[in-house]
Amino acid sequence: MDAILVTGGAGFVGLNLVEALLARGEHVVVFGRETALPDPAPAVLGKLPGRLELVPGDVTDAAALREVFRARRIGAVFPFAAVTAGPGREAADPHAVLDVNLHGLIRTLEAARDAGGVRRVVLPSSSAIYGESAYSHAVLDEATTPPVPISLYGVTKYAAERGGLRLAGLWGLDAVVARIGPAFGPWERDTGLRDTLSAHRAVARAALRGEEAVLPPAPLPTYDWVYSRDLAQGLLALLDAREPPHRVVNLSSGIDWAPHYAACFDLLASRVPGFRWRHAGPGETPTIALNETRPRGVMAIARAADFGWRPRHDPLAAWADYADWLLAGGEAGLG
Repeated sequence: MDAILVTGGAGFVGLNLVEALLARGEHVVVFGRETALPDPAPAVLGKLPGRLELVPGDVTDAAALREVFRARRIGAVFPFAAVTAGPGREAADPHAVLDVNLHGLIRTLEAARDAGGVRRVVLPSSSAIYGESAYSHAVLDEATTPPVPISLYGVTKYAAERGGLRLAGLWGLDAVVARIGPAFGPWERDTGLRDTLSAHRAVARAALRGEEAVLPPAPLPTYDWVYSRDLAQGLLALLDAREPPHRVVNLSSGIDWAPHYAACFDLLASRVPGFRWRHAGPGETPTIALNETRPRGVMAIARAADFGWRPRHDPLAAWADYADWLLAGGEAGLG
């Protein structure tokens, strides 16, 4: 069986993807600086039918990447190693962001080209590439909404998707871009490489600590979250498509979650004794920071549907599943 390489596979999105791949019996190779899995991941993943290899290394190290391909037959690649930098890290160390997010991806593609036998590359991009356009377009469409990235992370992701597609074409690699929407769910934690974690994780941590969660005053801005387990299934759909109908694909929920927060947090309160949440009053400082303070457009997901993928979880179902995961011991992996 050909192996599937996931760089950055011990991170948040990567670990959800790895879990989904192992669940269907794949041989998965996780390569990256971080290969120490959080509790309870080793026990959970160890019960799945697939085979997991953890290989420590750095995507900026071309020789180490070549060795990964030399030592085993790799049939597909998810080059997902990334630094999701906030403004402070951008200002302090822009080279690290560029080295991992762009140069590391190119080195991974070079190793795949030289090894041969890779049938599909799923290139990681992000809703961050829309940037300023997200605030002036109600729908964020892959073909018609202009990318105007603001953050260095968004800039590197746009460069990676355009450069990755170009080089894949020149080097005979079959590549598809996944523009990943804002995600939350199992395995989200502070790995040191994501400077902004989701408000959902913050609410979950408050609940499990017995703290009250105080959100900003209502109404909360439009935001189209995607549940991480749905996202993983979307990535598998891009992996499996024999003849991809599109080369750039949004993966998100396609809906505004703001009207659903109350029901979701009420559900959590019904499951965790003593947990309370509310909106901040006038002049009060919230304890939960939102990931976005301005209303933004919702990512179109019609192209993803052409791959046969739609999110399985609406907001309430996502929170029900997330609460099950937390209360079954997943809280140890929140960090």
